Amino acid sequence: MKKLFLALIVLTTIMSCSSDDDANTTANNNNTIIGRWNLSGFDNTMYVFTETETEKKRHTIYATDGVFGDIDSAIPNPNDWYYENEILVIDLNFGNFSRTTPTFRCNGNVVDLIDDDGEINTTLSREGFDIDTCN
Repeated sequence: MKKLFLALIVLTTIMSCSSDDDANTTANNNNTIIGRWNLSGFDNTMYVFTETETEKKRHTIYATDGVFGDIDSAIPNPNDWYYENEILVIDLNFGNFSRTTPTFRCNGNVVDLIDDDGEINTTLSREGFDIDTCN
């Protein structure tokens, strides 16, 4: 009887997880800006987008001898970021903002940031992903 009761609790817990919760995880939804991104055309620059309950930050890390460090090696004063509907807004400080629409491709491993004119402003690829394999 105890095993049946335990099994029902586990099953109820699993079934109560909503798909919205799953959609926010990188494992189930690769189309997220959260993570470590190489900046195309700049082999020595990486952006790391982080999110906690209280803040969202874009950290910039420069490579040393071709190796990127962790957040502790990022330049000071990361940028705040947020979404306004589908627009990714990055606060560049002093009243300057980057406003682009992320377009993910290659299973979420590459993102083109599209500006208001419909042009690609920036292309990012996930750390460890070979962008040359993406069409």
